Amino acid sequence: MQRYRRNPQTAGRVIEGQAFIVTPDDNKLHTLNGAATQLWVLAAKEITSEDAATALCEEYEIDRETAARDATACLDDMVARQILVVA
Repeated sequence: MQRYRRNPQTAGRVIEGQAFIVTPDDNKLHTLNGAATQLWVLAAKEITSEDAATALCEEYEIDRETAARDATACLDDMVARQILVVA
């Protein structure tokens, strides 16, 4: 199972529950929604898609299948944008 962590080359901060991340290769500012912010915070330590799905289930009271699908999509998107890396 893949493990995800923050890209160590990014800079980011959470302000009032929303993460703002700057990626170094393109100097883009990425504003994350609540769910993505939660996963980015958890990725300070390595997480799996299972960890992410569990966190989304607990926070948003959604079913496991939906949480797993959403978590995987969110993690993959953050990897594509170089916010997270596969550990």
